[in-house]
Amino acid sequence: MQKCRVLLVDDHVPIRAALRSLLGRNHDVRIVGEASDGQQAIELVASCQPDVILMDIKMPRMNGIEATALIKRTWREAIVIGLCAVEDSHNTDAILNAGAVAVISKHHLNDLYSTIQRACVNRPSRLTA
Repeated sequence: MQKCRVLLVDDHVPIRAALRSLLGRNHDVRIVGEASDGQQAIELVASCQPDVILMDIKMPRMNGIEATALIKRTWREAIVIGLCAVEDSHNTDAILNAGAVAVISKHHLNDLYSTIQRACVNRPSRLTA
């Protein structure tokens, strides 16, 4: 598999650092950018050209649900995986309805890499607006 390009979106720096460390152990994953809120994520998608966007659901300025919906309008082939600190069916359903392919709890990240792998194997070519 070619390297899977990942954009990390979370308002907490320690969470982004933990995700970077966890995913950095895998030779087929490359972190191409980091954003601290949904608005910044939208601004980075075009320049970073990620295959997968790891999107926190609850963030200031613009949450992950709104950002996912806006990203999917412009970049339909974008693969968004939602991240949640608290498992809440309302928010989980909302981000899935906005276009995310999966939601993973930050407390149970053992499935994150395999979810990214599956998404990247099935991905279309690079994002284009």
